[in-house]
This record gives sequence, structure tokens and C-alpha cells, in this order.
Amino acid sequence: MSLRTRITEDMKTAMKAKDSLTLNVVRNLKSAIKYAAIEKLGAEGELPDTDAILVVRKEIKKRQDSIASYESAARQDLVDVEKAEIAVLEKYLPAAMSA
Repeated sequence: MSLRTRITEDMKTAMKAKDSLTLNVVRNLKSAIKYAAIEKLGAEGELPDTDAILVVRKEIKKRQDSIASYESAARQDLVDVEKAEIAVLEKYLPAAMSA
């Protein structure tokens, strides 16, 4: 199953389960992938999974940067939200190689 199909299916599942956190993260991810496809290939383009994974990594990096900012401002509530979003995004990355 392609990454794009998996994202769409996960979005449907989150809607049915009324899981707003997952739904928002997946919607934002789908939007970021579509934006990257438009930027790279034009309006009708579709990113291959390898490029889509780069977008996922970029989104995770954004949230890690936000965590650093929130921790320096002592906002643990926002840190927890960002960590939960990272956990959702990490499902779309390939498994890491073992040592």
C-alpha cells in the first residue's frame, strides 16, 4: 500500500473514531505532501513515497523544534501535544535498521 493511500485510510479511521489529534496531524501531513507535490511537479503531480517520507521527516523536525521552544518557556502542556503528534507521524516512517 502506498504512503498516500495509507494516510487517506488513517484519516478515515480517525474520523470514525473521533480522534481529533490524529485527524488533525494526518490532515496536515496530507496537505504538506500535496503542497510539496505541487511545488515539485505541478498541480497534477503526485510525490513518490521516497519524497513523501522526506516530507514526514520535515514535519517531525518542525515539531521537535517546537518542543525545544516550549521547554525553554516551561510549557509542558504544549510539549506533550507536540510529542503526541510526533508519535502519530512516526508511523509513516520506515522501520529503522538495527545496529
